[in-house]
Amino acid sequence: MSKSVKRIISLLMSIALAMSTLSFGIISQAKSTSELQSEKAKIQQEIKEAQSKLDSLSAEKAETEEYLSALTQKINLLQDKIDNLESDKAALQAEINSIQSQIAETEDNLVKIQKEIDAKQKLFDESYELYCERLRAMYVSGSVSNLEVILTCPDMSSMLTRSQMIKSVSEKDSAALNELINIMNEIEAQKEELEIARNQLNEDKAALEEDKAQLQSSIDEIDASKSELDKEAAQANALMSKLSSQSSEYMEAIETNQAQLQQVQAEINAAISNQGSRGGGSYNGSSGSGSGQLSYPTDYRSISAGFPTYASGAWHGGVDFPCPTGSNVYAAGSGKVILVKYLNYSYGYHVVIDHGDGLSTLYAHNSSINVSVGQTVTQGQVIAQSGSTGNSTGPHCHFEVRVNGSQVNPLNYL
Repeated sequence: MSKSVKRIISLLMSIALAMSTLSFGIISQAKSTSELQSEKAKIQQEIKEAQSKLDSLSAEKAETEEYLSALTQKINLLQDKIDNLESDKAALQAEINSIQSQIAETEDNLVKIQKEIDAKQKLFDESYELYCERLRAMYVSGSVSNLEVILTCPDMSSMLTRSQMIKSVSEKDSAALNELINIMNEIEAQKEELEIARNQLNEDKAALEEDKAQLQSSIDEIDASKSELDKEAAQANALMSKLSSQSSEYMEAIETNQAQLQQVQAEINAAISNQGSRGGGSYNGSSGSGSGQLSYPTDYRSISAGFPTYASGAWHGGVDFPCPTGSNVYAAGSGKVILVKYLNYSYGYHVVIDHGDGLSTLYAHNSSINVSVGQTVTQGQVIAQSGSTGNSTGPHCHFEVRVNGSQVNPLNYL
């Protein structure tokens, strides 16, 4: 056997013994949360400043509008912080879901590619064994040259036949060797690719655990912030109740459940939008800002809080008419009742009437309601009795006017 053939056999045998496992990896498409983190840092600094202002107010001012304003500012900032954390939480959860999906897909690919490598390895082993058998047979038979085989032929016909066989066998050996080398190269390439992929997969799994830890940290911070918010809101509501009893400015208590508040507004907007798509109610007046289109909703005309803010500067989307619990609440215009809700938060027991042409009115914090959805009412009809249900610091009628769903100044319509 020649040295070159021995080297080839040695190389093939060493390759056959060196098999390993691995597959294609994933590149984690992580969504950056740096902007949210920067925003949170800014909000946290503002909360610190608001708390510093609260601490600086003397004990004598602890029950004043100034203190309430500073406390409300901190509460709003706490809510901003919670909103920021919720956004960060959602971004992290989306990233986690994406990485988990990619990991699952990659692990499936690992199994698939390993099966392909195993099949190639089996083919290689079988081809290699056949090739080695031929080499061993040639070795045992001795090194007979092609010339000797031809010269020992008894006639010309045999000589031509043997010559063709030698050529055919040589080509077959060459093809078999090339096939083995090709399979070997394919296996080696896949092994390298799988090795890189598995390393990447391990990195992605580590990143996933890091994201999960960060997510849990965000959840813990949200819980802590909500506890602080609830505590400050309770203090603010107690102070508002005390100040309301002194000034008769009955305010809406601070509600910390933003999801509930958003749901309330969504239901009101949906009722108004659905009615608008059906052609509106029975009111045919103008929806402009002229006065005199609507009548007062109560017999009490004094206003404790106007549109669009309270005395403290906090948002107020309507006008408040203080009145004893059980006082009549009247429809400010003819129209159709499109929403009736009985809540123990937000607007409490409230009614929405559509007057047509995009104009609607809302009556909130009632103690009882006399109408139902779909009912047609006339201007001045008693629709409810006033009260202090929901987020309210005292008995009053909270009255809103909306044009195409947007809150506008009710005084422009009375």
